[in-house]
Amino acid sequence: MFKSDRFMRTSLHIIFVLIILFLLTQIPSILAPLKAAFSLIFFPIAMSLFLYYLFRPTIRKLHDWHIKRPWSILMLYAAAVGVFAGFAIWVWPILRSQFLNFSDNLPQLAQNFSTQLQLLMLKVQEQEIWGTRINDIDVGIDIPQQLSGYLENVLNSISNSLTSALSTVAWIFLVVSTVPMILYFMLKDDRKGYAFLLKAAPMKIRPTFRDMAKDIDSALSGFIVGRVLLAACVGVFDLIGFLIVGVPYPLLLVLFIILTDMIPYIGVYLGAIPVVIVGFIDSPTSVIWIIVVIVLGQMLRNNLLSPMIYGSALDIHPLTTVFLLLSGGAIGGFIAILIIIPSYMVVKIVAVHLYRYYRSSKLTRPDLH
Repeated sequence: MFKSDRFMRTSLHIIFVLIILFLLTQIPSILAPLKAAFSLIFFPIAMSLFLYYLFRPTIRKLHDWHIKRPWSILMLYAAAVGVFAGFAIWVWPILRSQFLNFSDNLPQLAQNFSTQLQLLMLKVQEQEIWGTRINDIDVGIDIPQQLSGYLENVLNSISNSLTSALSTVAWIFLVVSTVPMILYFMLKDDRKGYAFLLKAAPMKIRPTFRDMAKDIDSALSGFIVGRVLLAACVGVFDLIGFLIVGVPYPLLLVLFIILTDMIPYIGVYLGAIPVVIVGFIDSPTSVIWIIVVIVLGQMLRNNLLSPMIYGSALDIHPLTTVFLLLSGGAIGGFIAILIIIPSYMVVKIVAVHLYRYYRSSKLTRPDLH
């Protein structure tokens, strides 16, 4: 009787919450301001949290050297300003030039891709399979035309995205301007927030909450710091390789590779696609060397860097990652793709600890039958 009553109460609570959420979605006057507030708050907090985990090891190390935390943060900010100044002086002009050149040449790139593809297909059609020329085999579709159409659609989408991104630069600067202040207090208070939440938790669930918070903190810290270090190292290796091979727009393409490399498992393939396409347009034979550079970079990453940084692989099945990324892309685009893996890690840890708490409380509960 006790078990069925408890189950009914829990079920009713869940149903009531779902009904309330559904009713809220049916009232635009309430939902629209909430969406606007969430979109305005989410990105500064998410970016601050990302930078918090990235900078926290340095701040704690300086604190261990008896440097007061506010001074440590100011020193880190000064170093960050120096890095950004160097980026603006030496890197940004090159990146801006490649970006503008790439966006201006998108139509010509699509046309060159079609030309190179037709030349390649002509060479392939002259080959023979079991004595029959490939050109004599009717497959029912014009492969070069199909691929050229796909590429043109992709390039048009990229062009529209670039235009949209440039139109929202003012909003981005407005949002990002709040990040240093939020990050300062995150780094300054550090463990105080955890202690406050632990104290606010009910006494009977404090051990579970403490273990859960530690696991979430460890998972997010390892994921963010590890992905950034790996992406940066592989990006530097790829940049050197692309400069040697002579790939057009090397800095722009490597920046895209670094960004997509934050996505586990399939990020390397997403980042390689535009590099291979641009290399194929420039010279089909250079594709081989581009693939060699990318493969060597991944070998360096998987065999040397990953064991040193992670110590072990991510506790996420590759198939689960694919499903999560597809879901994230359908829900919120590229931003959702970037955050869905750490979000899944947090939800998984919370679910595991809640289940363990439920099991332990069930075992220790007296039998009322």
